[in-house]
Amino acid sequence: MAEDKKWFGRGIYRSKDVPIRILDGFIIGAICCVVILVFWFATHGGYNVTFDTKGGSEIAAQRLKHGELAEEPETPLKPGYTFCGWITSEDESLAKEWNFSEDKVENDQTLYAVWTPAEVTVKFDLDGGKADGEAFIPDKTVTYGEPYGELPVPEKEGFRFDGWIYSGVVIQADTTVTMTGEHVLTARWIPMD
Repeated sequence: MAEDKKWFGRGIYRSKDVPIRILDGFIIGAICCVVILVFWFATHGGYNVTFDTKGGSEIAAQRLKHGELAEEPETPLKPGYTFCGWITSEDESLAKEWNFSEDKVENDQTLYAVWTPAEVTVKFDLDGGKADGEAFIPDKTVTYGEPYGELPVPEKEGFRFDGWIYSGVVIQADTTVTMTGEHVLTARWIPMD
């Protein structure tokens, strides 16, 4: 009978009728199940890293486990802009630059592309005219999405300068640059009577 008393007792279970070792087994089993589930979700679950290119070419999302490094995607493309990198917030003043070799994924994360307007070279075709006595005007660098700014005014004997054209469109100082690459503005002349 003394042996039966070892198997039963009040202890934390507050009952004389429940074997302590059986309850201990249930508690240990429940703890093991919780640990296994936590481990399984930590290794099989994961986080999404998405890329908002802000109008650039699409980049596929990545699914990663906690603490992993995201793989740096191919550089996105956006006509008229130069890609500068990825940041952690849409608000650039609050954002931190994402470093793919150091920053580890700790939750779902959206990375935002940073773009700067591209610098575009403009060449001039004087079509027989001259500017400041020269038959050549140096190239001008303009910024995509901004006005051309001051443009040269050439002269041609027997003609009046009527502006610069590109693909049939008149280009003036306040015209916004919409070409994404080097282009040539051609002088348009009207004969004088």
